[in-house]
Amino acid sequence: MDLRKVQAVLNEAEENFMGGMVACDVFNRRTGMPIANIRGNPKACALFNFLAERINESVSKSHLSLPDDFEQLMISFPQGLMMFMINLNDEYRWGVLVNTAKASMGIAVSVVFPTSVPELRTALS
Repeated sequence: MDLRKVQAVLNEAEENFMGGMVACDVFNRRTGMPIANIRGNPKACALFNFLAERINESVSKSHLSLPDDFEQLMISFPQGLMMFMINLNDEYRWGVLVNTAKASMGIAVSVVFPTSVPELRTALS
């Protein structure tokens, strides 16, 4: 794992969000503990990690023909905030909070994530 590269990718993602990134953390999926962040929030990492695992359990128990794990999860909040959780690998997730008044969902899914996610996966391997 190259933590300097992980942090560099987060810094580049912040630039690409053009002022719209409120905060982000890369955190361990087992413990919820962050390893790199921009304006991070360890408590939020632990709680949203818990939420992500409950979503996975709910999907599994629903017996729908869905995979056991999500790749990306997006939650939209009032006042123009959007949270993304992206599974980077079996060990780490990336949580990103975006102010959509400053950066659109299109910037996230068409500009930032297609570049940053593969780079983070490489840095974490």
